Amino acid sequence: MVDGPNELHESYAPTAAPPELIERASALVRAYPECFWFWHPQARVRNVEGVRLVVEHLREYGDHRAWWAAQELHKCLSPLSKKTY
Repeated sequence: MVDGPNELHESYAPTAAPPELIERASALVRAYPECFWFWHPQARVRNVEGVRLVVEHLREYGDHRAWWAAQELHKCLSPLSKKTY
């Protein structure tokens, strides 16, 4: 047995997203409800991971317009994803 935290059960702090990005993603969830059939009505996009989920589901389950909306949202997300070492 290994001492220390279990990597599978470690928690992490979600990456904060700018409020305007959160609002844009939330508006797309409302505009394309067919892409978010699993989404609880009171659930909210709160962080970068939530925005990524919105992009993924728009691309996978949406029509052509939803796909383009996902591309635009992803462009806003891309600078937040770059890491510096």
